[in-house]
Amino acid sequence: MRTAVFLALVLFACSSSSSSGVEQTLRFEAVVGDQPFACGTTYDGLGTENASFTPTDLRFYVHDVRLVDADGTEVALDLAEDGRFQREGAVLLDFEDGCGDMGNADLNATVVGSVPRGTYTGVRFRVGLPERLNHAVFTEAAAPLNLTAMHWSWNAGYKFVRLEGRSSTFEGWRLHLGSTACTGDVESGATCATPNVVEVAIDDFDPTTDRIVFDVDALVATSTLGDTGGAPGCMSGPDDTDCGPVFDALGLAFGGATPAAQRVFSAR
Repeated sequence: MRTAVFLALVLFACSSSSSSGVEQTLRFEAVVGDQPFACGTTYDGLGTENASFTPTDLRFYVHDVRLVDADGTEVALDLAEDGRFQREGAVLLDFEDGCGDMGNADLNATVVGSVPRGTYTGVRFRVGLPERLNHAVFTEAAAPLNLTAMHWSWNAGYKFVRLEGRSSTFEGWRLHLGSTACTGDVESGATCATPNVVEVAIDDFDPTTDRIVFDVDALVATSTLGDTGGAPGCMSGPDDTDCGPVFDALGLAFGGATPAAQRVFSAR
């Protein structure tokens, strides 16, 4: 009798395990057109001026990661916490290797979580941080929200995307994407009228074989990689004209223009 009960419990446990979530790793890759991204490498023929560009930083946060099943239903990826790159539903993707003065040697090109067993044909995610994580005292935060390089000095907010480098048209070109028109503070709570969170939807995607690609060439294709005044490059200010081309590539509204579909992220 005891043996039968034991076997029944084992079978129940196995059945429960097989019907629960399975681990899923999404692989990201950074490229510059048809070339792999490498910190410190010079790439030619970028932007409207056919500029050369030597990147020294590329990092970005993602959250709200979902897979799309065969029926078209979005299924949330339950993100693991690893104490380094993934915490509280947010992930830092890091493609710099410390070649810049604000970098580090650690790299991360994966998002790891679990989903119910099934067949998935698409992926959805947001580039940036959710409002609840976007304002913090970073010196008191845990990784990956404790990086000086990914934090604004004003309103204690975060840089969602950090791309920096030297171009042949401007020595210190950069993209620091983050929320603007923010009010309040960490203690009382801060809110931002312009979130600048990028929505990404990729169809025809197989999470077991495909990579999610961030293309620097596509990001700057309509930019001069120069500086027309104000902050160097694009610092997300609503009056910074250098932001217009890169915001358009990311599918973000700028200057009252209707945003186009993002064209920086794709699957390969």
